[in-house]
Amino acid sequence: MSSNPSQTSASASGAKAVPWRRSEPTTAQGPRFGVVGSLAFHGLVIAAALFSFRNFHTPQETHTVPVDLVTIAAETNVAAQAPPQPKPEPEKIEIPTPAAEPPPEPQLAEVAPAPDAKMPEFDVAKEEPKPVEKPPEKPKVTKKQAQQQDFAALLNKLTAQPKRPKNARPGQRVIQGVGAGNAMTANIADALQSQIYRCWSPPVGAPNADDLIVEYDLRLNPDGTVAGLALLPGSAAAASGNSYTRAAAEAASRAVYQCAPYHLPQQDYAVWREINPLHFDPRQLMQQ
Repeated sequence: MSSNPSQTSASASGAKAVPWRRSEPTTAQGPRFGVVGSLAFHGLVIAAALFSFRNFHTPQETHTVPVDLVTIAAETNVAAQAPPQPKPEPEKIEIPTPAAEPPPEPQLAEVAPAPDAKMPEFDVAKEEPKPVEKPPEKPKVTKKQAQQQDFAALLNKLTAQPKRPKNARPGQRVIQGVGAGNAMTANIADALQSQIYRCWSPPVGAPNADDLIVEYDLRLNPDGTVAGLALLPGSAAAASGNSYTRAAAEAASRAVYQCAPYHLPQQDYAVWREINPLHFDPRQLMQQ
């Protein structure tokens, strides 16, 4: 029997000998834990296998459809099937909706009016109103003056000599002035002069009576109406710019048109068809 080295060394050194023992595992629960874990793992694997096998082999439900076998002969006596009737639609039940009540009108609280704030009174010097200046009154125009003004425009048109056609022959100028009586018989001259002077009212109070002499070129129609009247440029009324002279010319022209038509002998129309110049002299009117 061989000796233990530890014993040999102990005896050699003279120390007390210690008996030799077999070493044991330090952890007493190690083998038990491994067995329990292995059993649990295998149990889980078996349970999973059984569950999956049951799901894979679940029988599926089959729907059977009944089929009628009909023997087809030369002539079929199978009645035609009626078309499927439509399913009745469910009746719609109308639920009356309650009428919405109008919201109550908001009641406004009466607000008392704020008291009028009194403005502080200031002593302001009152300016006296300036007198309104009245525009100068225009001189009132009498009816006679208005007629003279209206006739002034017509007189400006009559001053121009009327244009005669190229082929027209000038009439025979046999009267060289009413009142002069140098080229017309006294009866015709007096008849024409008396008719015109009856309508003539020359202006009164002119400073120079010689400036009021007016001469016209008068042409008459066979029925005694006026065919044309033109103020001669060489007359005193045409040369003077005096207001009295223009008023005398307007009065003479107005008298010629107002007294027409003239009653003169028709057999002497060649004598009185054109009168140039027709002489108006206020001094002759005063002598009558």
